[in-house]
Amino acid sequence: MLRIRSIGIPRRVFSSALYVTGDKAKEQYAPLIPYLDFQSKFADIEKLQRNLRLRRYQLDFETLRQQWELYRSMELRKRDIETRRTELRDLIAKATNEETIKQLKLQATLAKADLKSLRESSYSVADTFVAETFLKIPNELHERTPAEEAVILYEKSQNVIPASNGIGEEWLEEYASTSTYMKEDAALMDLFLPIKCAEVFQDAGHTLFSNPDFVRTVLVEAAQEDLDSVYLVNEEEALEHTLNRLHLCGGGSMLSFLGYLTKLLVFPTVLPIRLIANGKQYSYEKPQTSAVQTLLAAKQDEEAIRMFDETLELYRRFYDRLGLPYRLVMVPACELKSAEALRVNVEVAGVNDSRFVSVGNLSYYADFISKRIAFNYSEGKVQKFPHLVIGTVAITSEIIKLLLNSGVSFRDLGYLTS
Repeated sequence: MLRIRSIGIPRRVFSSALYVTGDKAKEQYAPLIPYLDFQSKFADIEKLQRNLRLRRYQLDFETLRQQWELYRSMELRKRDIETRRTELRDLIAKATNEETIKQLKLQATLAKADLKSLRESSYSVADTFVAETFLKIPNELHERTPAEEAVILYEKSQNVIPASNGIGEEWLEEYASTSTYMKEDAALMDLFLPIKCAEVFQDAGHTLFSNPDFVRTVLVEAAQEDLDSVYLVNEEEALEHTLNRLHLCGGGSMLSFLGYLTKLLVFPTVLPIRLIANGKQYSYEKPQTSAVQTLLAAKQDEEAIRMFDETLELYRRFYDRLGLPYRLVMVPACELKSAEALRVNVEVAGVNDSRFVSVGNLSYYADFISKRIAFNYSEGKVQKFPHLVIGTVAITSEIIKLLLNSGVSFRDLGYLTS
């Protein structure tokens, strides 16, 4: 059993672990430098405004414009001073007159002092604009994302579950609204279902992967997940001012894949990548559940969207075998997470209950996360970032409840192998 000394969510004064300015360099180690694509983000302000409006994301554009102009002017000023210092070094090297050399050295000293002063004053500007504003701007919406209402892409009501007398939830013990203890048939299902689900993807060419249960804050921020939604581990040796803390997420979560991709440079021929992993998921909404997670990486948008659709077909293959009524639902913009450009939820109902429960999802992130974790490849001298498709194929705790309420025992699950 995994033993953790203490887990909690003490709310600390937040400063970004993803973007660490130079004034914090003595106290904080910057494990990652995200690619900040200002040009593409601000290329079409009307498109950005529509994106935020559909997501119902509040942002003061006048404040954003002022922050951006101040940040850009300071960065341009620093570049000009650096250029001038280079020119002065060249002039000093070529000069022969002592008085001229003396004057040039004085100018170089003043330029160095100006640069130091400008850098120190720019740290708070960069913190305010980059860490607190720019890095929190959501991903661009994909054109297929519904503007207002969810869209049912596919629905299957018939089932192949064998007839049974009904079991109910006799192998589930509820300790709280979010805590369930599984025993006997339920526990066996919890082991069996992820294996059978992963086999569907392995048969289609996905590589079985093993992920860690823990991630650092920098990855939670890179995925734009809420820090209060994942467990914070109270490390004995962690200092109070440490930004890059340890979090428990589980090897069956999206975050657990990102550590392998961070700062990873791959050959273009390696892409596309198709991975599948079994593991646990931990969150405050569902403290612990077994889950199956998939990750795909492609060069460009068109290929990634094609893989997105192909992966949905694999989802259908598994849920068709599962036998319960289910549907695939395209999520509207207002329900997407900040990093998502497109998402389809898998919703399943019991045979004797028409109420649908969300048991999985598949999301398209474009190159949003890749830029933030520096996952890249090169074509010639051009650095590019893979487009990611990531999803939870199945959350087994919810599926097991539906199966038991539909009268399915572990012995009945033999039909999954057919």
